[in-house]
Amino acid sequence: MAETGRTIIWDFEGTLAMRPGRFTGALVKAVRLLDPKLAMSEDEIRPHLGGGFPWHQRELRHDFAGRPDRWWDNLQSVSASALKTLGLSDELAAKAAVLARSVYLDARQWTCMEGATQTLDVLSSRGWRHVVMSNFAPELDGIITALGLANRISKTFSSGQVGLEKPNRAYFEHVLDSIAPEKAIFMIGDNPKADIAGGRNAGLKTILVGSVDPTADFNVPKLVDILTLPDLSSDIDHGTFITKENQRHASI
Repeated sequence: MAETGRTIIWDFEGTLAMRPGRFTGALVKAVRLLDPKLAMSEDEIRPHLGGGFPWHQRELRHDFAGRPDRWWDNLQSVSASALKTLGLSDELAAKAAVLARSVYLDARQWTCMEGATQTLDVLSSRGWRHVVMSNFAPELDGIITALGLANRISKTFSSGQVGLEKPNRAYFEHVLDSIAPEKAIFMIGDNPKADIAGGRNAGLKTILVGSVDPTADFNVPKLVDILTLPDLSSDIDHGTFITKENQRHASI
């Protein structure tokens, strides 16, 4: 990658890559692998998982930072409880919750989002560096490597390793401090709260992919549309950027 001080912070799941059904889909598959006769859907399980996972408690610092097994213990406890609520036996629920870890992390189930590699490569050619910051399992590096993205990403941060979740400002400060003296300019993601509100509050310009939020500096339908934004050209003076959040404060 080019030696430059300009960095983009990317979300991962739902922005650069995707696994069908996300973690809930992995949990459903784990149940079916253990008992193919059980007909259970993601929609049935999802309501019983709300509020229990680390990314549902974004304001807290987790005590399992840097301890992958402890991070997964938390998910497995919540998952098993949800499955028991839906009628699974204690034994089957516990086994499915444990199996869901390997199912979710199976790199064969992950794919890059359309246009992800093209967008990263073109931006790199324009002098941008790429950092991933995700509310994700501790094993994020392994998924990125398996997808062939490791040589495109200069640093990776997962909430499972750091112990903080987006949009917690402390998580953004950790990332910004860790990449210094590189200067992050943009936060790009698919979640208006975690990525856009979090990035804006950290002083970053924001790009929302796949939907529209009026607080984002830019909204794009697809990743490749990012390449058309003049703010990501190779010659713009990023020192003059003013985010929508800064504009709002300036008008008060």
